[in-house]
Amino acid sequence: MNHLAFWPGIVIGIGVLPIIWFWKLTTKIDNYGISVKCPFVNKKVNWDEIENLKVLDYGFVGGWGIRIGTRYGTVYNTSGRNGMAIVLKNKKKFLIGTQKESELQRIVEKWNSRSEEI
Repeated sequence: MNHLAFWPGIVIGIGVLPIIWFWKLTTKIDNYGISVKCPFVNKKVNWDEIENLKVLDYGFVGGWGIRIGTRYGTVYNTSGRNGMAIVLKNKKKFLIGTQKESELQRIVEKWNSRSEEI
């Protein structure tokens, strides 16, 4: 076994473990819009940039974390299979996983009616 190839793999593995261990997805929804924060991502979208919102069961998209290139666009998820699919007016799309499906559904219904403050 080549020790020169072995040690970089160990060092990279040890470096990645804290990211996996402390991975946290934070979603904030307020009167200004929706923001998603997790390691390496800090995404903010204003309500006037959104074309469509939908809460759905998206099934298995290849695991948890950030998944790029799915039919929902980029998926940000830490567990489960429910989330809010967002389509922007510029046709970009992404999905935020959630364990609070009923709360998101209420927000989506308010957004669709657009008669109440979100």
